[in-house]
Amino acid sequence: MAQGKTATLGPIKQREFLKNMGIDLRLQVLLQNSSDTATREQLLHSYAMLMNPEKMGDCFNFFALLPHHRLVHPDKKDKPESKSPLPPVAGFNELLLK
Repeated sequence: MAQGKTATLGPIKQREFLKNMGIDLRLQVLLQNSSDTATREQLLHSYAMLMNPEKMGDCFNFFALLPHHRLVHPDKKDKPESKSPLPPVAGFNELLLK
């Protein structure tokens, strides 16, 4: 750790964290590749359990502790005025597919 400093992220709702990790896209791929009706139903049931705000979606939170330097711009030493975005932390930023 950088000089014993710790950074924190969150807490964020499980539903938001899993969405940021790509659960919707993962579910789509699994459903497309599954020909078994029982498996498809189980996938949909499990997704609903994890994401529904009245079930697990809003009941559980994600919280991260990480070294403080992880949230510092990598080029800050050379260019203190840098406006480049911070490196993302998986699950705590919106997933952007390019």
